This record gives sequence, structure tokens and C-alpha cells, in this order.
Amino acid sequence: MMQSKPIFQQLSTVAIETSPEIQAWLSQFSLVNRQTAKVLLHHLKFVSRDEFSNWLRRVIGELPDSEIYALYSVRKLDNNQTFFCKKDGEPVLRPGTSQGSEDLVYSLVSNLVRSSNGRFLDHPSLANLKDQQIRNFVLIDDSIGSGDRISEFINAMLAHPTFLSWWSFGWVRLRIVSFARPRDSEKRIIAKIRGSDHGKRKFRKSDKIIFTSQIVYGIDWYEARWGKEYAQIIDVCKSKTKIKKKFRLGYGDVMANLVFHHSVPNNLPGILWYKNAKWHGLMPERSIPGWLLNLLERAPTGSAANAKIPNELLRLLTLVKRGVRSTRSLAIRLGVDHEYIIDLMAHATELQLLNPQARLTADGLERVLQSDKHLMIPEWNWSLYIPSSWCADRATVQPPTNKSFCSHRLADSVKVSTLTDGDGGQSSLERSDAKAATPPFGVTSHLPSTSRKRRDTDGPQGSKER
Repeated sequence: MMQSKPIFQQLSTVAIETSPEIQAWLSQFSLVNRQTAKVLLHHLKFVSRDEFSNWLRRVIGELPDSEIYALYSVRKLDNNQTFFCKKDGEPVLRPGTSQGSEDLVYSLVSNLVRSSNGRFLDHPSLANLKDQQIRNFVLIDDSIGSGDRISEFINAMLAHPTFLSWWSFGWVRLRIVSFARPRDSEKRIIAKIRGSDHGKRKFRKSDKIIFTSQIVYGIDWYEARWGKEYAQIIDVCKSKTKIKKKFRLGYGDVMANLVFHHSVPNNLPGILWYKNAKWHGLMPERSIPGWLLNLLERAPTGSAANAKIPNELLRLLTLVKRGVRSTRSLAIRLGVDHEYIIDLMAHATELQLLNPQARLTADGLERVLQSDKHLMIPEWNWSLYIPSSWCADRATVQPPTNKSFCSHRLADSVKVSTLTDGDGGQSSLERSDAKAATPPFGVTSHLPSTSRKRRDTDGPQGSKER
């Protein structure tokens, strides 16, 4: 079934120019950098509570009915807390103070459990997990940035010896659900949690973790998030020395542009949320103030103008026209999950924009030609480093014309092979074939042809000079 695209709220030019709070924030920039700061605000995407809640209910509801799932909301643990479950197996109680984004996720988990008819468990203890032989664990977060918080949370769960033994035996399958995540965070999370990912292990830790997100993006693909002026935006963020260096591009230098109504991630540029005596962010304390929420309610949504022809579908058709037809390659290019690309291509086929062979139809080609030429498709880096040891020696591909030297090289091929790469006693196949094979007729040296009836005044070739 085709998934519905989220509707993001964005700040319009009128809202930016007429808001006194935004103008006060802009006054902290120089006159040269104020326009760049406005461009940054234009590219922010706000996710409402309802949008996030509906997405989470849909994702959790689509899990297979044949399994029982333990749901856990991910939260940042205290500095001195290295475990999630106490010795008796009960999860550590949440503190009474607000935990930011985890508060909304926790309440959504509670609602999902009450309406699941026993399919889902709400933060169960180890005893409950053992009694019902639970093998599937769902860790829910609104957004993943560097991956530090989720990896610390998993390691805190693995700190209990019982859960660690289940993990080692391959009895634990983790599904990490987040609305957005950088693709780079997957390897970072897997690398930081306990266990081995060696290929010879029977249960590799990467095989026990599944990532599910609505938005997947590459950290280095700034243009897709910030437009063609992303370089100026990065320079402005870095120039603000009043903000701590580790927060100028967001935590982990993620430079995200997604803002939730219930929480402001710290992977956004620090100029938006950082606050001290010298700098006042637009969203201090990493929360959206009431005046900004009212401003967003009056602003037009970013998807309404493109409801008839979704930009993401046009990007897909554009890439197919360029020759990119692999579903995994399309997922990487568009920054989404592989399963979503499969659904998107099925939807394009239903609309008769693609044929069953993943080729553009006449209608699909017309849509691409009439579409906007600036669809923010990341430019792929085609450069590839090829070690020189992989390349054949071009001097040995064509056999030498000197017959005595050629026979010497062919007889001494074993000795020459020791200079090539590869395992001991084995020479490069391309080199050995070039030396051992008989040279083709086209590259064999031949004497110039002469007429048989013609008398050679110089005598036969090889005679002494006169």
C-alpha cells in the first residue's frame, strides 16, 4: 500500500518579514549575513504533533500480527546511569521532570499498547519478557542525529547480564523506529553497541538490527536540505563564535533542518536554539515558543502547492530517465528507505508513469520534461580511487617486436610474476595472459611487402653492405 507523504509546515517570506520576534533574532547578524539567515529559515521543515503521531501509529500498526513486540521510548540517560534495568529486571523509572521529545513518544506508546489487544507491551520488565518469550523489541525515537543517544540506550539495556545473554544467543531482534535519521548514523550505531559484527560470527549484530524511518538523508548532501546557497549558510553558522563550536553546525555536525512541534533536535544549527549571555536563539531551550506555533498555523504548508504532482515522484522519474533503475540506488539518491522506493515505483506504475520494466512511459516522459529543472536531486560523486596495483602494465600488453627479447620474456614469465601483486606464486591474470598468449596477427611485426618480379638492387636482406 502506498504510504502518504508527510505535510511539512514552512515559514513564508511574509511571516519572516512581519514577525517582530524573527526580526529581533535577525538583528544579531550583520547586514551582509541577514539575507542568508532568512534563506536558512525558509528551508526549515516543521513537523506537527498530529503528523508525527499518525506516522508512528501507521508504522507500528503495519508490524506483522504473528509476533508480540516490546515497545520502548528512547531517552537520554543520566551521566552516572549505565544500565536500563535494575538487578531485579525492572526498568529504571523515568524522572518526574520533562524529558523533551521522549514525553510525547512515551504517551503514544501507552496509547498503542491499550489498543493492541496484547500485541504490544509497554516497557516490560525482564520477567515479563521471559514469561512470554519476547524476541522483538521496538525502540522509538522522533529523530536520530549522530546516533550517540540510541547507542548509549542499547548499551544500557545490554548492561544487564540476562539481556546480554539473549543478545549473544541471537534471541533479540531490535527495530529502531525514528521519523528521520542520517544514513551515516546506521554504521555509527552498530559500531558503538556491544558485540561483534565479524563475518564469521553466527549472529552478527548488524543482522539483529532493523532501521525504519520516514526520511533518510546523507549528512554531506547539504543542497537537498538547504538549497543551492548551502555554502553561505554553513559559513554563517561557523562564523558565530558566541556559540560553542560543537553546536554551530548542530550536534555531530549533522546540520539537520527538521523541527518537531514537541521538541527541537540539537542536531539543528546552533544559531536557531542556542542561548547564553551573548546569543539568543530563535527557539531557546530547544522548544518552540507559542508565538512561533501561531505563526506556523497561519503559514501555508510546503506540500500544498505540489499536491497534484509530488516532487518526490518527479525526482524518481528524473532519475529513471537518467538510467538509474535499481531500487537500492534510487533509495540512496532520494534519501529514503528501500521499502518506500518499492512502494513509490509501484505507485508510479499504477499512474502509468512507469511500465513494468521500470521504463518511462510517454506520459511519464512528458511529466519529466514539463517539471521544474531544479528538483534538488543530489549530484552523485562519480570519482573513484583505483589503486595503481590494479592496473595492468600497458607496456607488457603488446608483445615486444624484438624476437630474441620476446622469447626471453616468455621463458622467464615465472620470474617476472614475482613482481606482480596477488598471493605468493600467483601473477596478475591480465599480465600473464598478455605475456603467455600468442600475439594477434594485427600486432605482430611484419616485413614490408615487395613485388616478386621486382629486382632488388640492394640484394637480399641481410647481405653485406656494398
